Amino acid sequence: MNPVVECIWRTAFKVIYGWGFNVHVEGREKFPMEGPLIVAPNHLSNNDPPVIGYALPRAVHFMAKEELFRNPFLRTVIQWLGAFPVRRGGVDKIAIRHAMNLLKKRWVLGIFPEGSRQKPGKLGRFHDGVASMALRTAVPVVPVAVIGTREMKRGKIAIIIGDVIEVKKAKPTQEAIDALNAKVKESIETMIADYHARTDS
Repeated sequence: MNPVVECIWRTAFKVIYGWGFNVHVEGREKFPMEGPLIVAPNHLSNNDPPVIGYALPRAVHFMAKEELFRNPFLRTVIQWLGAFPVRRGGVDKIAIRHAMNLLKKRWVLGIFPEGSRQKPGKLGRFHDGVASMALRTAVPVVPVAVIGTREMKRGKIAIIIGDVIEVKKAKPTQEAIDALNAKVKESIETMIADYHARTDS
């Protein structure tokens, strides 16, 4: 991403999410600053990508549903932020090829394993995309817990960055995919539960 563009949107996000919504961020210091990564957050609302973008210390290129790109203004904004479209309901080879190229450039790719937005509470079923891509490329996965973005109440939003999950290159069999998905999902669920245990009263 162009450094000038990144500086502009980081400043804007700091004003909006840091000062305006007082988003709480944990784990930023352990996020790897070099090398390709796949960021795997739970998904609550369309607010998730920009809030996560604010929380992480590196630019994230999110795979986003193609419906968001139908609005000309929204398309301009999210493309400016590095997002790219993916068709749901099948295998989008163009989106997969673009995602693989991002990882080859050693950038950060963002994919929501649940695919679509979920209500707060229990996480939805994880699709195969994140795990399959990680296994094919041996790119580490960083689980991210997203809290409060559905309601967007000031002081009630949190992004918890998990520990890096190292991945060995392997054939993406269903067994291997399910095992990696389970590890990512457990990490996110644990972070959400721990956060609520510390903050709910």
